[in-house]
Amino acid sequence: SMLVLVGATLVFFLIGAVCSARLAKEVPKIRLVSTNQPPEMSVGMGILFNSHIWSTGQDAVAAIKKELLLLLPGINVFLDVDNLDDIGALEEYIRRSQTILFFLSRGYFRSQNCLREIRASLAGNKPIVLVQEADPDKGGGPLEDLRAECPESLQPPIFDADWHLIVWLRIDDFRLLSLKLIAEALLLCTPAYAREASLPIYLPGELLGQTLTFAAQPVVLWTSPANTGAKALADELADICPSGLTVTSSAEAPESATHMLLYLNLDTWSDERLAEQVKQAREDKLKIVMAHENDPDKGGCIFARFFETTPQELIEGGLYSDLARSCFSGVHREVSLMLLAKELGATRQGASAGWTASPAAFLSAVKGITCCSSGRGDFDLVAASSRGSLSEGEARSGALSAGEASTSALGGEV
Repeated sequence: SMLVLVGATLVFFLIGAVCSARLAKEVPKIRLVSTNQPPEMSVGMGILFNSHIWSTGQDAVAAIKKELLLLLPGINVFLDVDNLDDIGALEEYIRRSQTILFFLSRGYFRSQNCLREIRASLAGNKPIVLVQEADPDKGGGPLEDLRAECPESLQPPIFDADWHLIVWLRIDDFRLLSLKLIAEALLLCTPAYAREASLPIYLPGELLGQTLTFAAQPVVLWTSPANTGAKALADELADICPSGLTVTSSAEAPESATHMLLYLNLDTWSDERLAEQVKQAREDKLKIVMAHENDPDKGGCIFARFFETTPQELIEGGLYSDLARSCFSGVHREVSLMLLAKELGATRQGASAGWTASPAAFLSAVKGITCCSSGRGDFDLVAASSRGSLSEGEARSGALSAGEASTSALGGEV
């Protein structure tokens, strides 16, 4: 019976390995915009060291590692749980690494081992990539707060030295963009691209490479004057997707309206007219598309707040049973707008060749591959030498909003 068990285990392992290899071939790989070819990885591609604190950064850096290994075949990524044999040799691991990723989350600068890694990186003049956790429920926060945790003497060389700073978001397409930005920053630290100021790269099939249109099914989007910020967001949407989209902000919903945009931020529900208008729109079967603002400069807040400010009648009536789309700032804003456009019915115009699957398909491939892998990678050299509805984001991370309720393109939020 023991032989049968061993044999069955080997068969299972072999099947897993074959499936893993096949899935890996199907996953899209990062390419250079200039050549449409994968970047040069054979010359001078050293080790990426992931510096993080376990309590708030372990899951994120593990995801970064396994997904980078798929997006950039040939990259060598160090992660303590996979590759650390001697914690007393942290400085040696840093010395042997080419680039150091500082994952900035709550408690990172209070960890003595993280401070060892930081000081060794600075002393060795190592190129540094800063990745900032965005989700407050997972140790994220404003950059100023994270900087305040850092010892004063270390603040200038970390925060004032023009290192690449990438915000880590866990929702599908947002997460994919974060990964792509990390990949670009890493490539710029290699000899092949060190002289470049930037390195435009893309992933076949990614959302930002698509052109969306409402031409097939025109949309008349109504924004209520009682919903502060809704018209501005709709105008942003029209700027990137003008074909077939009409924005109107009349006092009441016109008969021609096909959708209502409900913009959720700190000011939402401050005007009593809005609740009545939303109630009427629902009675009239006017489709309501919700957008949850996450940018603090635009009144962004956590989704849970809306369960305190929204009229109870609307909550009990199931207003938040539908997912609210997350709206982020900076380089992730365009992704927010494109996802909102797709929610309104926009379709892809002129599909290009290559990978056309969604990030969710990529996530499935990632899970299929990593469940069969050990994760150690190629580090022998280093080891030997030393409540209601959630928002898009909350739904997938266990939070509460479209940005907080459904988050997981590569495994986390939406």
